[in-house]
Amino acid sequence: MRIISFVFSLALLSIVHGFCSEAHAYGNNFSCSYGKRGACLDYGDKVCSSSSKCVSSDAVCFDSYQCGYGGFVCKSKLDDLAVGYDHLVSNFKNVASERDDLVDDYNNLLRKYKSKVSEYDDFESCVRYASTLDEARYCY
Repeated sequence: MRIISFVFSLALLSIVHGFCSEAHAYGNNFSCSYGKRGACLDYGDKVCSSSSKCVSSDAVCFDSYQCGYGGFVCKSKLDDLAVGYDHLVSNFKNVASERDDLVDDYNNLLRKYKSKVSEYDDFESCVRYASTLDEARYCY
């Protein structure tokens, strides 16, 4: 039984070896189903169907229609949008901070103005109700 098994193994091995060396001798020929044709690819080559978009092998994409009717969005494009968004947020925060500073400046100037108006009103009232020139001098 072992001898039969050994002979069978040798026969199988020679058939496989013949097939492999034959395939190697003929440039790795192979057959395809009807309507298909084979292609030889080199390192880095991509295979894309005629109805799809090709992306690099390290691209990260969402499923089709995940982000709306426009199709998939590649991670590099999404990263660009995220960077743009971060810049807009940063600009918004800067503008909001500048606005807050302007409001503070306005409120300080308004307080000073009201204080000066009050001083002027007090001075005017003092001078108006002074009955002598010496009383008016004390208003200063």
